[in-house]
Amino acid sequence: MAFFKHIETQSQRFFQKYKTGDLMSRATNDMNAIRMAVGPGLLIGLDALLYFIVIPPIIIWLSPKLSLFTCILMPLTPFIAYKIRNVIDRQFCSVQEQFSRISEKVRESISGIRVVKSFNISQQEEAVLRELSGDFVKKNLKLAIPQSLLGPAFEYITYLGIIILLCIGGRMVIQGEITLGTLVAFQSYISMMIWPMTAVGWCVSLLQRGNASMKRIDEVMEAKPEIDKHPITNKKVALRGDIEFRDVHFQYYKQDKWILKGIHLKIRAGQRVAIVGSIGSGKTTLLSLLPRILAVKDGTVFIDGIDINAMDVTLLRRGIGFVPQEAFLFSERIADAILFGNAGAGTAENVRELARMVKMEAEIQKLPDQYESYLGERGVNLSGGQKQRLTIARALAVNPDIIIMDDCLSAVDVQGEHFILHNIATKFPGKTLIIVTHRLPAIRDFDVIVVMKEGMIVEKGTHAELMKMNGEYSALYREEELEEGIEIQNEQDGK
Repeated sequence: MAFFKHIETQSQRFFQKYKTGDLMSRATNDMNAIRMAVGPGLLIGLDALLYFIVIPPIIIWLSPKLSLFTCILMPLTPFIAYKIRNVIDRQFCSVQEQFSRISEKVRESISGIRVVKSFNISQQEEAVLRELSGDFVKKNLKLAIPQSLLGPAFEYITYLGIIILLCIGGRMVIQGEITLGTLVAFQSYISMMIWPMTAVGWCVSLLQRGNASMKRIDEVMEAKPEIDKHPITNKKVALRGDIEFRDVHFQYYKQDKWILKGIHLKIRAGQRVAIVGSIGSGKTTLLSLLPRILAVKDGTVFIDGIDINAMDVTLLRRGIGFVPQEAFLFSERIADAILFGNAGAGTAENVRELARMVKMEAEIQKLPDQYESYLGERGVNLSGGQKQRLTIARALAVNPDIIIMDDCLSAVDVQGEHFILHNIATKFPGKTLIIVTHRLPAIRDFDVIVVMKEGMIVEKGTHAELMKMNGEYSALYREEELEEGIEIQNEQDGK
């Protein structure tokens, strides 16, 4: 549970480094290896230790001289364990890493099964998985060799001790140094050491596997959250919606190029702001800073005059309705999907009202169970536009003070986009709305339009002001008008 909680605190950068399949492998396979180490591994070790504590004093009491000869090979035990454990550690880490790759590949193939089938590449995917599985088998065989040597190696040391006992002990009986009864008793006690010597081999193997897995778990647990859930100060709950970006720079990793460069932007509460620009200009990154999905490190972002780094991230996000580009839905009832961020606080009428706002009510009512219908995994039984509209309804269900929509209407038709934006403006008056879009006609009446290029704000103003500038926005707008004209002409020619 601690592992899962720790993962939940991580930022987007963490999940770019660790794939889902890798994290699942660590949470299952590696956790199981640790469980085996601290469970059976320690119990077997303690059992063997008890034998090593009790039996050696008895055999020394029976015959110190015979004990010396019989146990002469015992120092080999820690030497063998030391040599083999390093090999096990290295090989087991390799096996676990390969298992992570297989888990991630399987997850990708299942999640993207539509793409796999549409491109008819099932055989290629099978070939890749077969190759990964083959490497997994090879690495397991390399691990099996040192593991299989441990137990027998320690057993053979005990058997050699018994052979030495019979040779030297027999001579000592003949010479009268010890009695036959002493030799028999001695042999019985030495035979008892076969199990603990074998147990040492198992114990070393289990503990070393657990140690290797612990390193992989520690690697994740040592990743420090970029976003502190326990702020220095914050007494604020409701947000007015005043936003300011002050000299904000951002890069995902050191040595990477800057995604945002010196962003200065003020948004007044209640304004409707559109952010436009070419792909890769930094629009999504800019929006991700507001709910602290990405951590602000260079520069400052203020909401209502408060640095967001000094705000309780939980309270901050409660005041923001964020709709990301990717429409992700959980496998649950449609009603639950809409009320996901406000579970238990919404009524059936609230759900229907939200569905009407995003133009989904008629489509939901056509389903057999309507709002009780279950979504497939990631909403697989819905179209792209339906998923986008449900994610918008989900964000609006929390009645946010600030609404952020990151190009989340790309799969919705133009009329649907205008309908949804109009409803948001009328149903949520006075709320700050920030939207990223590539459909410029839909934002002509917005209060402010911000144009971004290569991580910088190059233009800002109303639609009319930007068209007069005859700059980036004007070029983008005319280009879109031209594309729409060509599409209309093609449709007419087709008729």
